[in-house]
Amino acid sequence: MNGRYSGYKCATNMNITTVKIYPFDTGNAQSSLRAYADVTLNDFLVIKGFRVLVTKSGGLFVGMPSKMGKDGKYYDQVEFKKNSSVLQDRILEAYKEFS
Repeated sequence: MNGRYSGYKCATNMNITTVKIYPFDTGNAQSSLRAYADVTLNDFLVIKGFRVLVTKSGGLFVGMPSKMGKDGKYYDQVEFKKNSSVLQDRILEAYKEFS
């Protein structure tokens, strides 16, 4: 075995079943963070810690869940091999419905 577990079959189509938005108000008008989001895939897997951020030009984008390393830099905890725009679009859609 090459370090990969092959005992389970994994679904190839991951459907976004739930997006929960948690508005975040820092009280600082210059803060770019607007909300956190949790995403549930196939009613089975929950990925927590997405961030809805505003750019300097006023647009919105989604930041991946990240964690600070020992070197003080932040590293993404989730990586999508393809089609991450579908997930980002759903998160932004849920944020716009919420606000």
